[in-house]
Amino acid sequence: MKLALAALLVAPALAMAQAADPQPDELLQIAFPKWTDEEGGRVQSIPTSAATRGWNAKQGKKRNVIVTPRQVVRVAPDRIVLLATMTPAGDGGEPQVAHGTPAGLAAYTFKPGKDGWKVAKRQEPFALQGFEGRAQVAPVALSAASQAVQVTWGSCWQGHCVDVFALYAIGVDGVKTQPLLLQKIKGNNVYSRPDCVDRLGGFVQGLQPADPAYADEKVPPGQCYAIEGRWDVTGANALTLRFTGAMSKAGKDGNSPAQRIDQAMKFEFRGGRYVPASGSNPVPDA
Repeated sequence: MKLALAALLVAPALAMAQAADPQPDELLQIAFPKWTDEEGGRVQSIPTSAATRGWNAKQGKKRNVIVTPRQVVRVAPDRIVLLATMTPAGDGGEPQVAHGTPAGLAAYTFKPGKDGWKVAKRQEPFALQGFEGRAQVAPVALSAASQAVQVTWGSCWQGHCVDVFALYAIGVDGVKTQPLLLQKIKGNNVYSRPDCVDRLGGFVQGLQPADPAYADEKVPPGQCYAIEGRWDVTGANALTLRFTGAMSKAGKDGNSPAQRIDQAMKFEFRGGRYVPASGSNPVPDA
């Protein structure tokens, strides 16, 4: 009898594990029954927390956010995680976004219930990252047994551009709030000065001509750079960033000739995160 009862309890979970994963908007409507994918319907109320105070230190017990479902990640046969992004909103539902406003990164863990999937854990948000209330999220495999959420964001300010990425571990308990890794992955200031295109053009392909209105502008010596990177898992506990591009430095005697960049920064997984093992990140702060 006990075996038969156990089989009856396990059967629905197995059936759900074998079925196709629900769509992101379907899961979000379980987490927020009043959510609809239309203007006004995306605005929801969440409890304030230490994370939400990164948007505004002065908050009550609840605050409005605009919620957008992003990705569904299967983390176990009987667990799935919905990744979503959040934008702070005012009392009337209008976005409250400036250039430096980060996006809220949210995760909802679901497990089988009597009538389908039900929320087992809410992380709303687990972190704030990005510019102008925007960030891109996507699941990535770190090994055959571990996954992560890759978060990428970038922006330009007065011709200085930078792209950043972070990795967050994801599993049956949702998303770990401390990133495994946080690094700049791309940067350039080519159009912040009238001379950078000429100085870097021999090493960097595809640069657009500088604005002719500033072609004759006299500027003091200054750094020019255009660098792109990518990352790869290079071992069971290793990750490598590889950078290519060019940089022309400046000193008291003037601008130096451009130098090609082709270098790596290696990390080892230690203490629950990736820590530098060798090399450096050549992307300057924007």
